[in-house]
Amino acid sequence: MSTTVFNRILDFMKDEPVKHITAGSVIYKGTEEDQTISKDELLKLTINAIRSMKNIAGEDSERFRKISNIPLEFECAYETICSLRDIKALKTSEQVPLDDDTIKKNIRSLQGRLLSDSSPLSVELYQNVKNIPITNLTWEDPLASRVISDDSIVVKKLSAKQYQNFMKPARNMATTLPDSIQNKCHEFVSGFSEEYTDDLCIKLMHNGKWKESDETLIGVTQDILDVVADVWMNPAFGPELMKTQSEGTYVTDVIIPSIRASLKGLPHRQSAFISTAERQSIASADRKGDGYFGKRPDFMYLQKREGKIFELVFGECSRLLCSDIKKREDEVKLWRETNDGMFWVRQGCKPEKDQFGIVGIQVAGTEIQLNVLIRDNLDIHRYYHLKKTQIPIQWSDPTLSTLPEFVELLLNLRNILVVNLSLLMQVPTSKTHRVEKSTTVSSPREETPDKQNKKRQRRSKKTSGYNEHRKSAYF
Repeated sequence: MSTTVFNRILDFMKDEPVKHITAGSVIYKGTEEDQTISKDELLKLTINAIRSMKNIAGEDSERFRKISNIPLEFECAYETICSLRDIKALKTSEQVPLDDDTIKKNIRSLQGRLLSDSSPLSVELYQNVKNIPITNLTWEDPLASRVISDDSIVVKKLSAKQYQNFMKPARNMATTLPDSIQNKCHEFVSGFSEEYTDDLCIKLMHNGKWKESDETLIGVTQDILDVVADVWMNPAFGPELMKTQSEGTYVTDVIIPSIRASLKGLPHRQSAFISTAERQSIASADRKGDGYFGKRPDFMYLQKREGKIFELVFGECSRLLCSDIKKREDEVKLWRETNDGMFWVRQGCKPEKDQFGIVGIQVAGTEIQLNVLIRDNLDIHRYYHLKKTQIPIQWSDPTLSTLPEFVELLLNLRNILVVNLSLLMQVPTSKTHRVEKSTTVSSPREETPDKQNKKRQRRSKKTSGYNEHRKSAYF
């Protein structure tokens, strides 16, 4: 159990936004699954996780500096979390583990049910259950909760015939793949090729025209409409439940499938992919410098070339109900990410000015907006809001007008990337050591280490140094 709690705390410290990491939140995550862990054990695991984070995040990083204060605040935070649980102000994800009396009651009930049936299978199961010491069972064992699992010793000790009888329902549920489907899979594997016939050897330019044939665009449109149909048939996005869905459900079931459908079959797809796990932006991390974590967009479209990964599309999303504050925050995040992205690309190569652009997609409620940032011939970055429309979440009369606009936005995204990929492949990778730094101004939470050190020094003069002495005992 200690290993599980340690990993949960470490993952929380590593992946959560810095502003969410406090002594209270760490204690809550550490005790979320099981409140029986002692305070001393939890503190020990927390300190070990902080030591691990020293190597992961770096001693001078903002993240490590914040979590290194957790042991100093642990005592007060622990009492706060416990009191909140006592007054039912905090939810727990699991019930208190089964006690010995409950386990004994469940085993007696199971044995009684098996005894009531005289079939050979029940007789053997009863004997095998009887031979298991109840004291060896814990809440983690299915048998303790009156569940007989097919991988338990109770089943493994059955005779061959009775084992077949026990497994009969499972055999009836799991169907063997037809030969025709197996052959189809074999043909697919043997005929698959990573090479793409259209390698974009021709240099394409933005000129207000589609770069692919009507036949290709119709095929992509059909893929998009298939996604829309799935959304319309999904009860999670019906009138009653739509407003209760989380951002994760919205992004996973609606936004990402729509983006994937619109980008299906793009050239160089063997070296390009969509990241949907809030991957750290390399461009953002590069701008912030060593010891800092980059921004984590909700999704990105990435292209790998000669060992370097270029971030060509950034996406920021909200729930179906989006506040004005969230919308504004995502607007700011998006143009900052695209600006960092342009500087990062130009560290690796120099694509055509006034043509190549970094794309930003913002989803705010049911509204989706397509933006792009380019560098002009004066080396000035321009940020454009290209298209904005409603996402057709439900079938209704208004979708007669919004659906074509939604498809148009996604096809424009595809068209821009077709040109951008072409422009990237037309220029050699840069060998120069002269690196142009991003012009993105750091937010107050992203100040440089020098500025943060100066602030920390000023604060330290106002304290007795007692806390620093206590921290040294931990690290």
